[in-house]
Amino acid sequence: MPGERTEELATSMSNTVIIPTAGTGSRMGNYTKNLNKALLPYKDKPVLAHIIDSFPKDTRFIIPLGYLKEQIIDFCSVAYSDRNIEFIEIDDWLGDKSGTGYTLLQCKDAINSPFWYVPCDTYFNQTVVDSVRNKDCYFVKTVPEQDTHLYTMFDKNNSFHIHDIKFKESTPGTWAAFTGLMYIVDYADFFTRLASSNSNEFIGIIKLGSDTATLSTWLDFGSPTIYQTELSKSQKFDFTKKDEVTYICNNRVVKWWLDDAVAKKKYDKVLANPNVFPANCIHSGNYMAYDFFPGKTLYEFNNPVAFGELLNWLETNVWVDCDANLHDASIEFYKTKSLGRINKFLEKYPNLKPVTNIDGVEVKDYSYYLNNIDWEYLATVTRPGFLHGDLQFDNIVISDSGEFKIIDWRHEFAGIVDYGDIYYDLAKMAGGLIINYANIKNHNFNIEIDSNSVTLSIPNVDHINVYQERLKKYILNNNLDYNKVQQLIPIIFWNMSPLHTAPFDIFLWYLGIKLFAELDNE
Repeated sequence: MPGERTEELATSMSNTVIIPTAGTGSRMGNYTKNLNKALLPYKDKPVLAHIIDSFPKDTRFIIPLGYLKEQIIDFCSVAYSDRNIEFIEIDDWLGDKSGTGYTLLQCKDAINSPFWYVPCDTYFNQTVVDSVRNKDCYFVKTVPEQDTHLYTMFDKNNSFHIHDIKFKESTPGTWAAFTGLMYIVDYADFFTRLASSNSNEFIGIIKLGSDTATLSTWLDFGSPTIYQTELSKSQKFDFTKKDEVTYICNNRVVKWWLDDAVAKKKYDKVLANPNVFPANCIHSGNYMAYDFFPGKTLYEFNNPVAFGELLNWLETNVWVDCDANLHDASIEFYKTKSLGRINKFLEKYPNLKPVTNIDGVEVKDYSYYLNNIDWEYLATVTRPGFLHGDLQFDNIVISDSGEFKIIDWRHEFAGIVDYGDIYYDLAKMAGGLIINYANIKNHNFNIEIDSNSVTLSIPNVDHINVYQERLKKYILNNNLDYNKVQQLIPIIFWNMSPLHTAPFDIFLWYLGIKLFAELDNE
């Protein structure tokens, strides 16, 4: 680190970085069941992006591939097309030869200069290129003594040189954990010794006396405990879905879905009406990316005048009418999908106690309201047109100049990409006024269940009455059925309930019952 050494900086610093991603990340359990560990999100970016961003623009990256290799390739293609990235496929990444040493040997032919090696599950928040000199350097960090058995430990004896090495043993005193990050100057010697070793790892060839440098911040995201702890610090409530991830990196919004068909349909929707979405949208495999659109969500902007302008913009640019019969699609989308979601929620909570009062509203059992939904009415009264599909204020962005863009759109309406029922957008918007989703993400809500009553608490959207009246006026002035919008809102909340974690899932369920009861009492 600056001030720790007296040697001269390397006269020609290498800009080659190896980031291995071949491993399965089995220690991470469900976190890496469907996602490569290099792509685990942290502070809006995958760990891989944090690493890439910590090196200069002219850096040459070599990324060894194995487990879920397509995810790595596709992510880099949509997020870092402006970077020099080379891929090397590891032939035995899951076999007896698998290990960091074997991976490095397979990169040997691509290395003709000093290089950096950075584990893909290593997080550090600093630029490290100025921390090394004209010799090999291994980066370390002091860890609590009770954790030393988890790491390769270096005894520095209060210096900057390695005096002893222990592999996953308890080590008190002057020992520091090897983070895996290293800079190798004598690469020819390194690979010669690695090739002659009997291990699939490289720890055994590290020379005593080698230099070390201390990372100011280091997080080992190969540990599920550490990863979960750090996530809890950066998010108050896990509002994410398990089959999709959103990143913001390299001034791009990058989205991943478990189902590649969803990614493709999301992209196709942009092609159908590109001007209402952020610019430069591209698609590859399970990924879609577009330019980050600077501005504020409508929750943040919170201006009734802007809301009126938004409705006009939506009418002109988004809700473009089309000539289509939506009856069968609406039956599938409203009835079939809803019944499936409701069953998922009830399977999740088979012993959920019925209540008779929610926020002072007398309510009946959910089955009463479910059996009284007029699905045929919902499927007959439709307005076909281009559809966002999740049009609440968190998914509408307004720039400083007053330009609108829509984000996080739904990919289809009962299999239809190019259009759907505009009523669904209107109901989503109305529901987003009842529940401020920005408050949900901040865990600024509460549910209390006491005997036969439920109390739901969430701060209202500022100017909520104004917004609701303007939305109602818009609906009526455009000869639309306000009653259908009202009927859809509790159905939407029931649909959402099994997709989220507790207590928000239960919050949504009871809110749906309450809204049905209020409609029933009108």
